[in-house]
Parts: sequence; structure tokens; C-alpha cells
Amino acid sequence: MTETKKALLITYYWPPSGGSGVQRWLYFAKYLPELGIEPTVITVDEKKGSYAVIDESLCAEIQHIRTFKTDTRELIKWYSLLKSGNKQKNIPQGNLGGSKPGILDRIAAYIRGNFFIPDARIGWNKYALEQASKLLSAEHFDLIITTGPPHSTHLVGLELKKRFGIKWLADFRDPWSEVFYNEVFKRTSRSEKKDKQLEQDVLTHADLVLTVGPSMQKLLQAKIANQASKVHSIFSGFDAEKLNKAPQFEKERFTIAYVGTMGTSYPYETVKTALENLSQQTEPIDLVLAGKIDPNILRSFKEIENAQLTIIHKGHVTHDEALGLMKSADVLLLCLPFNTLSAIFVSGKLLEYIASGTPIAAVIDSQSDAAELICHYQAGRVFDQQKAQELSDYIADYLQKDPSPQSAQHIPDFERRVTTRQLAELIHLHF
Repeated sequence: MTETKKALLITYYWPPSGGSGVQRWLYFAKYLPELGIEPTVITVDEKKGSYAVIDESLCAEIQHIRTFKTDTRELIKWYSLLKSGNKQKNIPQGNLGGSKPGILDRIAAYIRGNFFIPDARIGWNKYALEQASKLLSAEHFDLIITTGPPHSTHLVGLELKKRFGIKWLADFRDPWSEVFYNEVFKRTSRSEKKDKQLEQDVLTHADLVLTVGPSMQKLLQAKIANQASKVHSIFSGFDAEKLNKAPQFEKERFTIAYVGTMGTSYPYETVKTALENLSQQTEPIDLVLAGKIDPNILRSFKEIENAQLTIIHKGHVTHDEALGLMKSADVLLLCLPFNTLSAIFVSGKLLEYIASGTPIAAVIDSQSDAAELICHYQAGRVFDQQKAQELSDYIADYLQKDPSPQSAQHIPDFERRVTTRQLAELIHLHF
């Protein structure tokens, strides 16, 4: 039998933080003990951290995991206070401004981009480093794991590597220097150079680098060509147990569902035009939006000239509710910006979409990793942002079909226990 290894996982996002970012390592940590790896977690105290989404239901998944929570000091909470009078109410996701940033947004973006490198949650590092140092001084761990964003967390791993010489796995859920919202920060060339150097230091000194998909793997390998073999990718996956248990909602109308974030850089105009094209249909339609939807997009959707269409914005929902909505809908809508990040990014939500068995209408880059997965598993169709009529025709085809219960897609390679086994094999091999 393989000897049990002890891993110290340092992650800013942890339940009750909600959203897709927390779920990758939540489920890895949930299943690793079954595979001879005992995780201990260091995270931020949720009462002091800057969480844009809270999902208390996720706490039940990790009750058995030893967890240490620390203090933090962060710019983002003061930004939220200035914007809304509340330190938690206006926590941004991805950047420090809305679709039409005001003077406060522009000032905050400049400060964020040039004084808080690599990101505005770097104020947590001091406390995470202190807690990790105490644990590493008091007991044996076989490796440390850092996951970003926030990519500032990797700097904790870099310092621990220097102090203790411990083996280190760095996990990239998003790109670092290429991430799209860096464009709004108006960084100086000096700031950009510093950011790229920090990324290079992390990639060079980590013993193993992990990411979420094949294109992200290639991106990171190109940065450390002489160490490319240490970069691996494992999909975030989906939890089959939770998906099977998630209840399908009763509905009386044809339902198109969208789960996740939608900002003004997304091809929402294509969706709007497609929904207007459906005005000839006589069957009532519900468009259900769950997640953070830009207010300008909501206003635009509500202007759609289609008397049969009802727009329902649920806001943030629990993971269980999101899974139930995926299973219950007649068509799942997927939108991603047509940029480099979206082309190389594979989210856990996409794999849940595919696993739900509900047909996917995806307005995304046809050359992206996401498009390749949808086509490979015949899970739906991919549409260019200029193909609104084709999108409406696709939806209309399902409107004319008799509704039938969805059956889950058979994609065992992406089930969380399987992806965690892939991770465990890497850890046992390299650490």
C-alpha cells in the first residue's frame, strides 16, 4: 500500500466562498484522502476576506478537512465601502470597475494595477505565510500546494520554498500576466515587467505546475521551455454524486438557462438578436439567468421585442441549485468573450453543462478548448457571434420537440473522483 502523504494546501477561495473558482480544490481535497493524500488547508477567514459570492452549502463537502483560517488586509474591501457603503456588497469579480467605469473606478484601477502586484489580495500573504511557517516548523509535510487566482498566493509558495526547501505544486486556474482584466489597470511598463518576473519566478521554482486544460498547459510550458515537462493539466471535472442528487425543477414553460457570469465583453448581442428572432414562435419561453449578469445586459435583454419571452434573473444561486437548473432546462446557453483567455480556458461549469445531458447552445470561439469538448461529446452546437439566426433556429428546433427528461452524459474521464486520481498519481510520482 502507498504510504500516506501530507499536503499543505494554501488557497484564498474556500467555503463558504461560492462560485466556480473554489470548487476545483474543494473537490480535490474532498477525495484525496481516499487516495493516500491527507490535505491540510490554510485559507482566509471568511469574515475578513473579500468574497464576491457566498455559498454555505459547500461547507458540508469539506467538514472532514483540517483547516486554518487567517486574518487579511485588502484594498478591495475599501473600494467596496467607497462604492456602496458596505465592505462586502460591491466586491468586484476580475477587475475594479463596471462596464462604464467612473472616476473612482479609474483611480482604483490604476492603484490596483501599479501598487498591488500581482493582485489586490496580496495583503493576505503575510498572514498565510505566518500560518504556513508555524505548521511547517511544527510537523512534517511532503509538499505544499498553492492555487491561483489570486496569483499572489503563489508568492507564499515561493517564499516557503526558499525558507524550508519543501516540494511545491503551483496550480494555475487562470492565466497570470495574460488575464484579460489587466487591460483596464493602465499599468506602467515597470509594473508589467515586475508582474511578468514574479510569474516567471513562480514557474521556474515550483517543482510541479498544474493547470486546467491543454491550451493553458501549452501557454505555461512556453514560458519555461527548458522545464516544460513539469507542467501538467487536469480538468476541474464534475461531481457525479452531486449532479445525480440535484433535483430537477418543475417547469411549465420552455426554459433556456444560463449559469455563470456575463459581462459586456461577452457576445450577448448575438443572444439578444436570436431571442428576438424567436418572436414568431407561439410557445412561451423563459430565459433563466443565474449568476452575476451585468446590469446593462439585463436592461438590454428586457428590451427584447418578443411577447412570448420572460426574463428571470435569479442572481447568485447555490451549487446545488445551479446543477438542478442545468438538468431542468430545455437548452443551456453558454457565452464567452472572443479573446485569448476564453479560447484556452476550460471551466468546471462547462464540464457540468456537458454532464447534465441538456443540449448546449454555445456562442464561443469555434477553435477554443471549450468548443472542442462540446463537439467531441456531441453535447450541443457552437455558434459564431455573427450567427444569431442559426442560434435561433437551433433553439426553435427544441421548441418544436416534445420535452423529455434529460439523461446524464457518460463522460467518466471528467468525474471528480477520476480527476482527483490523476492528481494523486502525479503527487505520488513526484513527491
